[in-house]
Amino acid sequence: MTNLLEAASPDARSMAQSGPGQLLIELDLSAKSIHHAKTIAMENVRLWGLDELAPDIGLSVAELLTNVMRHAAPAVEDGGLKAGHCLVQRVAGGVVVVVHDDDPGLPQERDADPDSVDGRGLILVRALAANVIVVPSPTGKDIVAVFMSPGPAAP
Repeated sequence: MTNLLEAASPDARSMAQSGPGQLLIELDLSAKSIHHAKTIAMENVRLWGLDELAPDIGLSVAELLTNVMRHAAPAVEDGGLKAGHCLVQRVAGGVVVVVHDDDPGLPQERDADPDSVDGRGLILVRALAANVIVVPSPTGKDIVAVFMSPGPAAP
């Protein structure tokens, strides 16, 4: 895998590695690092020839990582920092996005106030993806979003 991103700040972790059909992003969460993760995810999806999925995947990566930053409890070993872990994987016919956090609590969908600028992240991801599931894990949970390409299936 090729390392694509290193943290600009010495006290923040940020790393993206890309290989054929796979992108792994690990970062300390901030608005700036989430923006970079979104951009890197979109560009990788475009490199895989799935341009039509890039905007939806980029937006979903940003929304899911923002949810981790705002709602998930930080892991004790991270010293209070909220870490984001995102895998973007090409699969036959589309792309799977997995965002992991260390909080075992399951996400709560809620009705957002019409005047609110937040509260729609998971609802938005569900609208963009073919399928979204929450998978509890021994170290927290994974949000798995599946995006299907409208074009021919990947070889």
